[in-house]
Amino acid sequence: MNEAAPPNRVIARRLAEFVDRAAEMDLYAKVIDESDRQIMLVSGGTGMGKTSLLLRMIHESAQRKLQKAEVTWTDTLVYDYMAVLRKLRDDLGLEHFGAFTDLINYYTDANYQPRLDVRLNVDLGPQTSVKVAEGSQITGSAVGDIAGVLIRDNMIVVQRPDIAVPIEVRREELTRRFLAGLHDASANQRIVVFFDSFEKTSEATAQWVWEQLLPPVRDGQLPNVRWIICGQRSPPQDRDWLDFLALAELKPLGPGDVEAYIRKRVAGQVQMSDETFRYLAGMLQVATNGRPTDVAEKVDLFLASQRSRPS
Repeated sequence: MNEAAPPNRVIARRLAEFVDRAAEMDLYAKVIDESDRQIMLVSGGTGMGKTSLLLRMIHESAQRKLQKAEVTWTDTLVYDYMAVLRKLRDDLGLEHFGAFTDLINYYTDANYQPRLDVRLNVDLGPQTSVKVAEGSQITGSAVGDIAGVLIRDNMIVVQRPDIAVPIEVRREELTRRFLAGLHDASANQRIVVFFDSFEKTSEATAQWVWEQLLPPVRDGQLPNVRWIICGQRSPPQDRDWLDFLALAELKPLGPGDVEAYIRKRVAGQVQMSDETFRYLAGMLQVATNGRPTDVAEKVDLFLASQRSRPS
């Protein structure tokens, strides 16, 4: 199991200032501990604290010594399906995903010799099929041992144009092999996967996540895997999904939450009475509509004004 890296200064500050969203954290604990709903979807508008809540969940996972993997989309880092699978594999350990890495190398590196037999029958018309790498052999190992063979990824991202296998078939087969590796990795330990800023995925990647990557988790085929998705995308609107998702929609902070946040931020810096705390919390809650990002900015300004006052 990977050791948890010490949080950087920004993450440490967010964790220290985090206002406990008790309902959401309780729901997260249920998702981790129970098996009927293994996928949690955290939604909310911009500035509602989704990322801060996700960091708290990641911290809780570290406290529980759970293995984790993370994918975060940004405006400049937009993962496609192949990058998602590679990132998850790297977080969870190459040793579990030998068959996946073997195939991804074959699909992207024209000079790579696969270590196991790969046969994909593709319907390209009447009596037409494609066989990929037929007859390839694993040297010094049986096919069933491939997961135990450490295969390094050549990290080529452009797929080979000389293989007559449609992209849809490549994606399906890579996903299938990844999921087999995930099953192996989670056989004796609970794994939590975190997706952040999921709204920044492409439509094609989002469709692949819901249609190919997550169904085995939903259907209980990976009983030790939990998936936390944070973002502004709506889940599929059908009972096949909604009945198996734990939904957490972040609401604005109430006056009590704002007061708790202010107390954390000003502790040891400003002396105020309880009445002043309550007054300031109520004022900020109204001024910001309880939006966590705006509350944080207002408290920053308040503290800066207090530090600039003559002693």
